[in-house]
Amino acid sequence: MYSTLTNTKPGSTVGRFLYTNFPEEESLGLPFFMDGSYRITNLPGLKGFLIFWNENNIQFSHNSGQLVGPIIVKKNMQFLYPSISQMGMKIYTIASYDNELAILTENGRFFYGTLGLLSTSIFEVTPEDIDINNTALMFIGVGFIFVVTPIKDPVFQAYDFHICIINIQKLLQQSEIGLKTCKAELLQGNFDKTMHILDMSDTLHLYGVMVPQPTQNPIPIITISNPHSLGLKLKMYEDGYTYDGNIKFKINITLMQQYLSGKAHDSFISNIKVPSLSTITLDLIDRGLSCIDLQPPTGLISIGCNWAKKIIIRNTLNACTKDILTPVELQKNYTYILEKGTYDPSFNSRLRLDLQDQAVIYDYEELGCPQLVYFNNPWKPVIELWEGSRFVEVVTTEFVLMEKNGMHTYNYSKNVGGANCKSQAQNWTSVMAASTTKNYLAWTREIYVTCHELNHSIPLLWPDLEYQILGGRTDNSIIFQERNGFYIFHLTIVDPFYSYCDLTTSFAIYVYGAFPQRLLPDYPLALLVMLSMLFILWLGYVIPKLSSTEKGRVIIGFFQELWNPFMKREKRKRPSHR
Repeated sequence: MYSTLTNTKPGSTVGRFLYTNFPEEESLGLPFFMDGSYRITNLPGLKGFLIFWNENNIQFSHNSGQLVGPIIVKKNMQFLYPSISQMGMKIYTIASYDNELAILTENGRFFYGTLGLLSTSIFEVTPEDIDINNTALMFIGVGFIFVVTPIKDPVFQAYDFHICIINIQKLLQQSEIGLKTCKAELLQGNFDKTMHILDMSDTLHLYGVMVPQPTQNPIPIITISNPHSLGLKLKMYEDGYTYDGNIKFKINITLMQQYLSGKAHDSFISNIKVPSLSTITLDLIDRGLSCIDLQPPTGLISIGCNWAKKIIIRNTLNACTKDILTPVELQKNYTYILEKGTYDPSFNSRLRLDLQDQAVIYDYEELGCPQLVYFNNPWKPVIELWEGSRFVEVVTTEFVLMEKNGMHTYNYSKNVGGANCKSQAQNWTSVMAASTTKNYLAWTREIYVTCHELNHSIPLLWPDLEYQILGGRTDNSIIFQERNGFYIFHLTIVDPFYSYCDLTTSFAIYVYGAFPQRLLPDYPLALLVMLSMLFILWLGYVIPKLSSTEKGRVIIGFFQELWNPFMKREKRKRPSHR
């Protein structure tokens, strides 16, 4: 989310945030008072915590500037001032850390407070040895502040540094500010300081644990920093007791994309095709200073690609299991032939451009043993989705195939009309024409447009074209022409709503069962057979006619004289039997 801080009117003292990403751009942050320019500190953790400060005032937002308000000043747990600006002091420097804030004023007064949804306030504490002379503050951990003051050396042109570490918890115990006991004994989450990945249409199951102090009733709250992308469902219940006899509560947290939660209007949901980030935090409604050691667990949720996911082509029947080929044979620079006229050499830079028969080396390390496919059966690969070493499911969504060497001796069983398209479907020709990539890598999930939704910008004009998308709602398949041999396919999942990952793989098949190609074309061969049959019929008619005439007997005798020497040689070759 990108935001801009601006004055609502030139010369006014009121500002508000403008947002540039959908859907935040549909609304503005609420106006807030501005007394001059502000320094803005964006606290780490992506929780949306922003601190606005200058020498006169300090303000805080827990939701990326949508709500901005002053940090109130308390004394003895009671309201003292609505903001530090009304105390007539100027701020010298500040330091912040996760959910903590420290302020040092120019007159040497020190304030400490907590940051939260409903518990943002500061208290004055009095540490020793703080000098206002180019002093810097920095948190080095929860409840510990590192104070550094440079001191000029009186002899050398150098500086020494006076270092002081402030233990906030010790100071609070010494101060008379009326601190109460923290209402919770334990507040934990299995997501604390970790990142979890939520891929497209996935759900994520987390949990938190809270143990109240005896006689106390703390109220837990779960917050997420990006509700436009991330939705959640919660269930809290008693889950036994601690060793001390206190009730233990467990909070089951189910995270999903907001568009799947069914709880948000379309105008509130961000673009689901774009990956995003969010944080999740488990906190108490009124945590306060008393719970300094009970920091709220916070985790990072990446709504995007799970890099552990991959696709594999199921290969139960292959050329190695049927002893047609062996792994040893395929690993020894095995080559196969691409026949002239069956491929497009522009798809593979290693092929010559003379369109002749070419030998290609089989890459066994990448492809393994080729899958066996009978040429006359409609075929499409079975795709398995794996997450690491765990099988997830068989992929049934839309995908595309392209032979990596440009082989084009196969067709698709359906055309665009037969696939019930409502608009013109994409194909490899149109995709590569619009892309700078002119090979099998051109078609990806980012540019895929389904034809099953009405799209007036690409009307259905050519329903007879091949439908070159497999999977999904159609039973489209590939039909091979009469050619035995290897095909090396590159497969890409193109459904943009299946995963944020670019799921691709390469695999090999071996097509078998096709008859050898005929040397003569079909029509001349049929004509030759017909003429031969007619000639035999003619002989059957003519020979009896000739035998009844003197001229015919002379012709028959002539052929008998030619035949007799051949028959005598055959008789001499045969062995005699006695």
